[in-house]
Amino acid sequence: MSWHDDFLKKFFHDPVDKPFDIPTHERRVKEYAEIFGVSGIEEAGYSDQIASCMERSLLPKDIKQEFDEIRHPFSDGIIPVKGIDFNQAMEKTKEIFKEIANEYKWKSDQEKSFLIWRNLLEELIQRVDDNLKQFIPLLPADTRIPDHSIWEHLKITTAVNAWFLKQERQEFEGQGNSLFLFTIGPVQSFISQARKAQDFYMGSFMLSYLTFIAMEKVIEKYGPTSIIYPDLYRQPLMDWYLENEKVKWLSIKNPHSKDIALPTIPNRFVAIIQTTDETEIKNLANEMRQAIKDEITAARDTIFKELKISLNDSQKNIVYNQLSDFPQIYWVAIPWRKGDRDLGIIEVLEKDERGEDKKVKNFYKEDLKDFFTDEKLKNWQELWDFGKDKGEHEPNIGFLYQLLYTALEKSMGARKNLREFRQNPEAGRKCSVCGERNVVFFWESKNKDKFKRYNPDALDLTKKISEKYLSDGEGLCSLCFLKRTFDIHLKEKVSDAFKDFSFPSTAEVASADFKEKAIENAKDEFYKFVKRFHELAKKDYLKVKPLPKLENKITENLEGSWFYEENYTEKEGIDINTKEIEELKEKLKKITDKVEKPSPYYAILYLDGDNMGRWLSGELLPEIQHAYNSEVWERLPEEFKKELEKYVPKKILTPAIHSAISTALRNYAIEFVIKIVEEEHLGKLIYAGGDDVLAFVNLRDLFDVMEKLRWAFSGQIKFENGNIEVDMSNTSGFVLKNGVYYLTMGKNATCSMGVVIAHYKEPLKIVIDKVFEMEKKAKHFDDRKNKFAILLMKKSGEERVGIAEWLIDGNLTTEILKTLKDDMNTENKNYISDGFIQKLKQEFAKIKEKEGSFGLTEGIFNTELKRLLTRHYNGPKEEKRKIIEDFYNNAKLLFWQTGGDIDNFTNLLEITSFMNKGE
Repeated sequence: MSWHDDFLKKFFHDPVDKPFDIPTHERRVKEYAEIFGVSGIEEAGYSDQIASCMERSLLPKDIKQEFDEIRHPFSDGIIPVKGIDFNQAMEKTKEIFKEIANEYKWKSDQEKSFLIWRNLLEELIQRVDDNLKQFIPLLPADTRIPDHSIWEHLKITTAVNAWFLKQERQEFEGQGNSLFLFTIGPVQSFISQARKAQDFYMGSFMLSYLTFIAMEKVIEKYGPTSIIYPDLYRQPLMDWYLENEKVKWLSIKNPHSKDIALPTIPNRFVAIIQTTDETEIKNLANEMRQAIKDEITAARDTIFKELKISLNDSQKNIVYNQLSDFPQIYWVAIPWRKGDRDLGIIEVLEKDERGEDKKVKNFYKEDLKDFFTDEKLKNWQELWDFGKDKGEHEPNIGFLYQLLYTALEKSMGARKNLREFRQNPEAGRKCSVCGERNVVFFWESKNKDKFKRYNPDALDLTKKISEKYLSDGEGLCSLCFLKRTFDIHLKEKVSDAFKDFSFPSTAEVASADFKEKAIENAKDEFYKFVKRFHELAKKDYLKVKPLPKLENKITENLEGSWFYEENYTEKEGIDINTKEIEELKEKLKKITDKVEKPSPYYAILYLDGDNMGRWLSGELLPEIQHAYNSEVWERLPEEFKKELEKYVPKKILTPAIHSAISTALRNYAIEFVIKIVEEEHLGKLIYAGGDDVLAFVNLRDLFDVMEKLRWAFSGQIKFENGNIEVDMSNTSGFVLKNGVYYLTMGKNATCSMGVVIAHYKEPLKIVIDKVFEMEKKAKHFDDRKNKFAILLMKKSGEERVGIAEWLIDGNLTTEILKTLKDDMNTENKNYISDGFIQKLKQEFAKIKEKEGSFGLTEGIFNTELKRLLTRHYNGPKEEKRKIIEDFYNNAKLLFWQTGGDIDNFTNLLEITSFMNKGE
């Protein structure tokens, strides 16, 4: 049976407008199913029961509640719901369903299933009244526990394989499901092995893309809702799949396939697969592995054909061996059945109220003793008994989801400890990028023997392929060459978005603000220079795209490194004579006479969600009371509440929670991160997989991007005139965008960030390693996380590291740094000269030497700080007092709230000042 054979009957077992009127929802189920021509919805009953038990099993009987609020799943946030005519809303829903059903009537069941899953929510948002529109993605599955949406409930129900059997007037239920976890790697080492920005980006994209290739096997067999984490709804690769790949030419509403070049799929996924058969699970995993291997083989063949690369047998063997170990693939599965019963559950006979025997389900801890302590299992035994005795419905396998997921993660940890090592040493000159494998492809115009002497089978591609793919003096192994040229395969297989693909270089990022100012203030001079350079250089690969924010401003671009005069003497890869060089210098000077020279520094940042493992395990979920509607919680019997809080002080982890986390992270990446980095600021995303973000950023916009990324992660932002602004007063966990509420991780979720400011000529591999190091430093500086760490790498070799929390005494640290930066800007008519920083260092070095660390009192520091600021003020006297006082208050706050560490404090100031003028 194909997944779509029962998808529709499971999807329509509950109406999406269920909270509008609970008593009549069963009647509407029949109406809506009839509208879409769906029969057999009663067969979804046990799938619904399992999903419901996962989500809301701890309710006493006979509790009712009107739809008047939505609870945030990971915090105490609430959105009140009012001003909606629910009768009118139900009529509108029915009308919309009739219109959609008419549009879909000639579609196959498979097409209908995909379209209902992908488009129905979008259709409702587009067609309902504005007052209702905002709540559509958040409509609760249960108004009594409104912390999970009907969409999440329907997703889980359609993912679960369960049934009722009738035999001799008796009804039996059964299920056949497994939790499945799949991951590929290596991640950080593969991504960080890069000489060019394009290597860095493509490493991220390849892992994201290959993970999705594996996901396709699950989607084809069990449907898109079986993938619990990450959420595939509105993911660019999933929309591409629906429009162009296996299911062709489906009309997707508001497709995100336009963002196909942005990797948003993480390197791991969790699925509920509808089987417990060991052979079927192994076959599925093998199909995934083979699909990835086939994709790599297809990419290799496409690339070699496009570049006209012909290999002899010895070279083919080397290429095969070097690609055979990539990627590392791991998977584990936890079947929910053990023999003829559900895992962790045993049926026993108990007497009912009339003294007759009845079958009841009890928790059976022996099944899980290998994964948990006796104390943990004892607690779950008590919780099960409480749910059975006091709950609205008897617990079932869905109740144990948290235990099953924890066992799954522990199994993966054990599996990764059993790594397969294949020793395949190679003797010869190593790859210029990874330094691990032998050179197979090289470009060398001066000394051919450089590679051939040690690698006689290496293939000379000098002047045979574009310098975009291989630079003079560079030799690559098969895997790094595949990564460098993978856009050729993506152009053929995926999208024209990869045609003539170029990823901005570090120089392009560094010079972006210069280009923006040049277009505004020296437009004619800019285009004359660019046009003449292209006429002389005649190199197509220099015609790169500017950063996304500038694409509509710059009609003809030139690779950023050629706006730095220092490169003209080196003549890097272009054949221009001395006279032509002088001509170009003169044209460049005409631009810099109107616009200051470009800074040679850029920033790279890496944001990572804090404690994501603990969020996914349920450890950080809020108190159980925050699952309930406020009025329901007040009405619950006190005895019930006390027992409930005793057994479950926090919410229980459910697949709906996992789905909500996935939805929040997807919203963050697609709705906020792209806009912040690429639309509102001069940046370029490398990766945005939800809880982690990698991006290049121009120095001018660094603090703004850092700030917005951090607070968007917690949902503490708002849209003002179409732009994102930090809004610390928004603690609901939801963000209103274009009239629709989007779920975020909420105020309790934090993230840490590593930032590196580097010269565009600094070897990229070093910079990448440093940014990951800074992120770890931010997380582990004092074990409190929720910080950022910035490293300034000067071309001179000096380094400065500054670490700070995101909030200082209720103030945004980035706002403090932006204010201090502006006050030290020598372009202003009044400013504080940054010379005071060195003086401050010297003064307190003396104090430390004379009196030790304890000699630095608040009075001494504050007095000396103000004295030095007064001496280094430049500007009109009438504004002197205010400028100094403001700077003093901000600097004092920064110093004492970052631990009173003079070195960290002065490093932060030096980094901040450096961003004004560079080196």
